[in-house]
Amino acid sequence: MDLTAAHLRYFIAVADELHFTRAAERLHISPPSLSQQIQQLERRVGVPLFERTSRHVALTARGAELLPLARAAVAAMDDVVGWIDNGRAPAGIFRIGIAAVNELGSAVLAAVVERYPDVEWQVRSLGLIEPLAAVENGEVDVALVFSPEVPRIDGIMLTPLWSEDRVLVVHEGHRFADRESLRLAETDDETFIGIRDHSGTQEWFVDPRSGGKRPKILPLAAHFDEVLQLCAAGVGVNICGSGAADTYARPGLRYIPIVDLPRVTTFLCYKASRTDVLLKAFERIAVEVVARRGQAASRASE
Repeated sequence: MDLTAAHLRYFIAVADELHFTRAAERLHISPPSLSQQIQQLERRVGVPLFERTSRHVALTARGAELLPLARAAVAAMDDVVGWIDNGRAPAGIFRIGIAAVNELGSAVLAAVVERYPDVEWQVRSLGLIEPLAAVENGEVDVALVFSPEVPRIDGIMLTPLWSEDRVLVVHEGHRFADRESLRLAETDDETFIGIRDHSGTQEWFVDPRSGGKRPKILPLAAHFDEVLQLCAAGVGVNICGSGAADTYARPGLRYIPIVDLPRVTTFLCYKASRTDVLLKAFERIAVEVVARRGQAASRASE
C-alpha cells in the first residue's frame, strides 16, 4: 500500500478527536471505513498508532511521534498543490461517473472544474445497476458510488469520501409521512420499489430480515428518478441516503430517518493501474473538499 496524504488526513482527524465516530463525522465517512483506513496505515508503518478500547482511544508513543510529521506533510502537500494550481493545469478529457447526485458530489465537481478549467470534464450518469462496471470497462475514469457495504472488486481502488444515514422515501399521504423517525422492522409489510433486472437492491432493503422476513420488492424502475416518481404516486416506498432529502426534494414526497440501519458510504472508485495526474488530482481534491466541509460543520456545531 502506498502512503497517501488522505491516510495522513484520516490519522490527523482521529488524533485530534481521539474518537473514531467523531472523526468519521468530521470526515463525512463511516466509522468502519475510517477504522479500515487507519488499519491500512498501521500496516504500512508497521506499528500501532492508537491504543483502542471500547471506551478509550489514545495515541501510542509512535503515533505521537508521527502526528507532527503528518501535519507537516499534509501542509507541505497543500503548498505543493497550491504551487501546481498556480501554474499550468494539465489538459485533457476526464470522465466522471455518478450513480446519484448529492450536495457533496456537486461540491467536488465544482472544485475540480474551478481548479482545472482547461480540462474537458465529462459527467456520465451510471444509474443504479452495477455502476462499477463502467470503471472496469473503461467507460469512465472515476466513479462516485455509494453502498451500504464496502465493494470488493479486484483491481479497483476505493477511497471512502463521506457517509450518510438512510431514510425511507414515502408519498405525502403514507401512514409514516408525519413520523420524525422509525425503525426498520416497522417497514416489514411495505412494498419497496426496486431496480429492474437487478438483485443488488436486496442489501438496501435488508432482504431477508431478522426472523427470515422477506420484504415485498417490485423491480419497476430503471433509475432513481423513476423510483421517486413511483414513490410519489403511492406505488411503494424506497430506502436511500439522507442526502436525497435535499437533492431530490419535491412535492408529494417525505424522507423519514431510519434509526437502526448502518450508514451508507460514497466511495471514489478507479482502476488500481491508473496513475495519471488528472486522476490523482481528482482524488486529492475530492478528499480535500469533503474534509473542509466536515471541518466547517464541526465548527458550526461548537
